[in-house]
Parts: sequence; structure tokens; C-alpha cells
Amino acid sequence: MELELAGVLALGVSITFFGGLLFVNAIEYIGHRARWTGSFTGAVVSPLFTSIPELLMFLVALYIYGGVSGEKIGIGTLLGQPFMAATIIFPVIFLVALIGYIARRRVDMVLEVERNLVIPYILFTAIYPIVLLPMVPSLGSGKYVAGMVLLVLYFIYTYIMYRSRSLAMLEAEEAYLARILRADSGLLRLLLASIQLLIAVLLIMIGSRMLVAGVDEASKALEASPIALAILITPLAGVLPESITAIIWAYKGKDTLAVAAMVGEKVLYSTIYPGIGLIVTSWALDLPSLVSVVIVEVVSLLILYHIFKGKLTPDVALIGLAGYVGFAIYVIHIL
Repeated sequence: MELELAGVLALGVSITFFGGLLFVNAIEYIGHRARWTGSFTGAVVSPLFTSIPELLMFLVALYIYGGVSGEKIGIGTLLGQPFMAATIIFPVIFLVALIGYIARRRVDMVLEVERNLVIPYILFTAIYPIVLLPMVPSLGSGKYVAGMVLLVLYFIYTYIMYRSRSLAMLEAEEAYLARILRADSGLLRLLLASIQLLIAVLLIMIGSRMLVAGVDEASKALEASPIALAILITPLAGVLPESITAIIWAYKGKDTLAVAAMVGEKVLYSTIYPGIGLIVTSWALDLPSLVSVVIVEVVSLLILYHIFKGKLTPDVALIGLAGYVGFAIYVIHIL
């Protein structure tokens, strides 16, 4: 039984990961053709599109898998993404930065970032605890108001980033499908990139369904909170496309774009998706949910200090890793 569950989870992660690779490659090429600016691409457009795996996981859990467990897994997926982006992703980025330094693609191990990223990071840190409001007994229908406020705040954030100083234009490689078929015209390349995008979304949906099913079965077998397991496991697949983008940028020394991708993803998951979740679900949270939000807030405050200085040093990796390990130990303790 354990091997079967592990196999389902592993296959779900693999399919979602492969679909995410195809998706990121296609959307970056389309974005390049659309002439989006670097800062808007890194902090707004890229997270909006690469977060689709997590959105699909949420929708699959809520409407296809269904039931109380499905809703809890969906909520855990929404809470898991900012948790992952605040914890385990930074150690991965610094590991790749180390590889880039050894390969002489980078001059040092410090990630240099523009200070305009302070704006979205402060926004994320300040408003993310709103997701805990439904835990207040007297709130009542106020959760719908909170959901609408979060949606409006994201559009305000988008406008602020659009008006902020732009980074250099991001170069994008040709879509894999266009390269394989050796497309010789710009219109054909764009068409093939769009087809690749659709294939990627289909793969992500299949992988998402398998992940949701695996997490639900694992939670029943271990008698654990579906939300807790979803926070730890499900986003590992969904966050892969975004981390791969950030990893490539970090390896090439494009530090601001790498960090912007993470920050933009976190802002998205502290506004748009929790806003949707507050409106369309009961948003019934448990103690692991509260613990994960507290960890995200503490880690985010520490990283905010580094972003304000314009430099992320390797100790950020240790901070993020400590947050993830701490939550993992907590989940194991309550099993």
C-alpha cells in the first residue's frame, strides 16, 4: 500500500514537472514575442502563468475530486505555495548559485536585487495573515469581504509594478516543439508554442489529479491532516516550474529576475488565490494552517531585511531551510 501511494505521488510529481517545463518554455517564448518588459515579466506575468499548476490542483481538488478532503487539499495547496516560496526555494536557488559560481557563470554567491522588490514583499508580508481571518468565530460573512479585498489588492500591486522602473528585456529560447519541427517562420513558431502550451496544461491537469488523489489517500493512511500534507507535498510539484525559471536566472546571474519570480509568486498567492478560496470554499483552517502562516511571516520578515539592503546572502538559504524543516518536524510530531 505504501509503495503504491509513493508511486502515485511520484508519478504525479513527474507528470506535473514535465508539463511545467513545457509550459514555462512556451509561455516565456510567447511573452518574449509580446515584448513584455523584464520587471513586469519577472514579478507579475511569469508568476501569473506559472502558478497555473497550483490553480489547477486547487480546482481539481475542489470540483473533480470533491468532498471535504478535496476541499482541504485545495486549501492546503493555496497555503502551501507561499510556504514553499518562503522556505525551501531559497536554499535551492543558492545551491544553483554555488554551481554557477563554480562554473564561473557568476562572480560571487550573493544575489544582487533591485530595491523596488521591497514593495511587493512588504505587500505580501502585510496582507498574507488575512487568510487566517475565518478562524475568528465572530467574523461570519466577513470572509467574503476579505476575499474581495485581496482580489482588489492584487490589481493595485500589478499597477504599481507596471509603473515601477523596468528591468532589462528578458531573452527567451525558442519553444521546444518549434525547435523539434524546425519551424522556419515567426508565425509558425508562435503557433507551435501555443500548441505546446495546451499540451502542457493537459499534462499538468493529469498530474494534479494524481497528486490530489495521492495526498488524500496518504492522509487517510497516516490519519494526518490533509491540509498539513498538502502544504508539504502538493506544492513540491506545482512550485517546480517557477523554481526552474528562478534557478535558470540565478545560474546566469540574473538575480533580480530570479528573486522577482519568487516574490511575484508569493504576492499572487497572498492575494488572488486566497481571495478566490475565501469566496468559493468554507475556508475551514486547522492548527497546521496557522503554524504554516506564522512560519511564512517570520521567514518573510527576515528575508525582507535582505531585500531592503539589495542583497541576499547565503544565510537566507539557512533561514528558509529552517522554516521548512521546522514545519516538517511539527507535522511528523502530530501524526
